[in-house]
Amino acid sequence: MRSSSSRTVAVLLPPLLLGLASWAVQGRTPGQQAATEAPAAAETKTEAVKVRVLENVPSQFQARIEQRKRALSKVPAPSAGFSPHALVSLSKRWANGQTLKIAFKGGDANLHKQIADVVSEWTRYANLKFDFGVDPTTGQYRQWTPTDAEFAADVRVAFDKSGYYSLVGKDSTDPEIARPGEESLNLEGFDKNLPSDWMGVARHEFGHAIALEHEHQTEGACDFRFEDDPGYVATRDGDGQYIPDSARRRPGLYTLLGGPPNNWPQAVVDHNLKDMPPSRAYPTGPFDKLSIMQYHFDAFMFTSGDLSQCYTSGENLVLSDLDKSGVASVYPRAKEAIAADDLIRAKAYEVMSKAEALPAKVKRQYNHLLEALKK
Repeated sequence: MRSSSSRTVAVLLPPLLLGLASWAVQGRTPGQQAATEAPAAAETKTEAVKVRVLENVPSQFQARIEQRKRALSKVPAPSAGFSPHALVSLSKRWANGQTLKIAFKGGDANLHKQIADVVSEWTRYANLKFDFGVDPTTGQYRQWTPTDAEFAADVRVAFDKSGYYSLVGKDSTDPEIARPGEESLNLEGFDKNLPSDWMGVARHEFGHAIALEHEHQTEGACDFRFEDDPGYVATRDGDGQYIPDSARRRPGLYTLLGGPPNNWPQAVVDHNLKDMPPSRAYPTGPFDKLSIMQYHFDAFMFTSGDLSQCYTSGENLVLSDLDKSGVASVYPRAKEAIAADDLIRAKAYEVMSKAEALPAKVKRQYNHLLEALKK
């Protein structure tokens, strides 16, 4: 997700750890130039850098996702080997061969075409189709509005909210997560001015829209420095931002992101940065440093700094080879692969449709998914 250039704060960091993240935690941050470094502080020999605001999906979506997570945590682990996370991941994926309707709010037909042309690259590898609802007479693309009583499209793109973000897969049409008059994907300011990396941003967010998660949350991939350095004494700058103390001990990410300007509780930090639980119920591959779903994070966010396997010197703006083969395995075209995939989903949906700990309406959702697979 992106943040505006006004929402940055100064933090003192040792010179070897200087860097400026061009990606944030739920999407990317708007294209910004590296901030001018302030004079070094003589007593600590550190330099001031600007750290971007890291953003999450809007609070209304986050709250609903957390409610689902709490409900699923009460479901006993079934013998079939499906963890609650695996069950959610499976239910987020679209059906193989499905045509996804895309709609826009704001922007003109030229912008819509530019976005459509770029993001449709996903469908060259995944067994999915995108339908942008182009009127052959007027050339206009499908629209949605905040007053819609029913979902006008599976993916509803907006340009007027803060940041870049997307709900993951079928969360965009899950009535427990999204509403018909709410965006499911936001590209802040694209209708005013396209940033230089706009194609990479659009590819990344549409990756989420087809149910891909963040690459940096691959199990065991990233050595994020969550905890404070031993003995760290809470120290803040004039903006209330946590900074290294007088002994140059650094705040960890729980402390740093828990203070201004992000003010994230630990659960939100974990949601955006911690590894996703492993499960044989959904496909995972080797960590892909070059993935379009992998962010560029500042070196100071890792325990091994710029030596971390998760650290990249720049943004990933194109689909990697593993992105292409990976999405092809998630949405296969071969009949045998589709049948095997549907069998896994059916077993998962059956478990959830009978889970006593879930509300009746949620169980009905899973039963509906199960019935749809049988058609």
